[in-house]
Amino acid sequence: MPDTPRRSHMQQEIDYLLSSLRTVGFWKTILMMIIGSLMISLAVNGLLIPNKFFDGGVNGLSLMVFYVFGMPSLGVIYFLFNIPIFLTGWRAMSLKFIFVSLIGVFIFSTALNLLVGIQIAVKDPIMVAILAGIIKGFGTGIYLRVGGSFGGLDIVATVLKKKFSIPMGNTFIFINATTLFGAYLIYDLNIALYTGIFMFVDGTVIEKVQTGFSQRKAVFIVSEQPDLIAEQVMKRLDRGVTFFKSTGGWSHQEKKVIYTVINMIELGRLKEMLFEIDPDAFVAISNTSEVIGKRFLSWEDEGFTPLGKKKRSPRSKSETDLP
Repeated sequence: MPDTPRRSHMQQEIDYLLSSLRTVGFWKTILMMIIGSLMISLAVNGLLIPNKFFDGGVNGLSLMVFYVFGMPSLGVIYFLFNIPIFLTGWRAMSLKFIFVSLIGVFIFSTALNLLVGIQIAVKDPIMVAILAGIIKGFGTGIYLRVGGSFGGLDIVATVLKKKFSIPMGNTFIFINATTLFGAYLIYDLNIALYTGIFMFVDGTVIEKVQTGFSQRKAVFIVSEQPDLIAEQVMKRLDRGVTFFKSTGGWSHQEKKVIYTVINMIELGRLKEMLFEIDPDAFVAISNTSEVIGKRFLSWEDEGFTPLGKKKRSPRSKSETDLP
């Protein structure tokens, strides 16, 4: 019975999709996709199209066709582009992702048609690129943050990675470079450069919205007084710590490495405290794109609410075994 494992896997996919439909997180994702699509459509119809700017990804290819032929509508072109994408990529994705993406394509295509003709009165092309990048980046970030999808290049990149081992980043770079080159050929170098500025602002805002503006710092501390430092971090910064056992490569002595996660405001206080306790401490500080767990974002904050599982109550002051 060779088809049994496949049927079993498909049944699991269907069960997971049906269970997701009964969660608040799923409908929150749909709501964010609606809001995000309206914001993106506002940027596209109100700023990009009146100034003949392009976009990245499948929307950029759709704009290219729209500028050359002028018909059908941009929303219809985007929808048509996604048909072969779904036909070739549905086996490579989860059933839930495909379902959400299909809804997302319909929502976004409708939003593109809904706001046709709207214009935002900005004349300076630099300001147009910046404002469009901010609006579109924010709209994209809010739906990506909760696991939404409008199909398009995400599916293409995933299929190429699985079938041909092509890194997803290379696919994005190639398509966006094609769009910029198309902008140069169809119009001129200025349009291509303004489009590049728009893409940069768009990508920056997306990253900020996805990871949050309050970026965290992961800190590793090697000191001769690890217990005292850990105690002070927990008391004075109200942050948890984790110990890692380590061995010095030169001295071959066993040490405790302190690991904690703090915000930007607490970083200066931590440095001052370390200087007071152990000026010879070795400290490594790195940026974190996102932190999920105790004292930071919960899985529920990220839109994940497992069926039958209640939200956990906030951690008490005594729970300081993790950052």
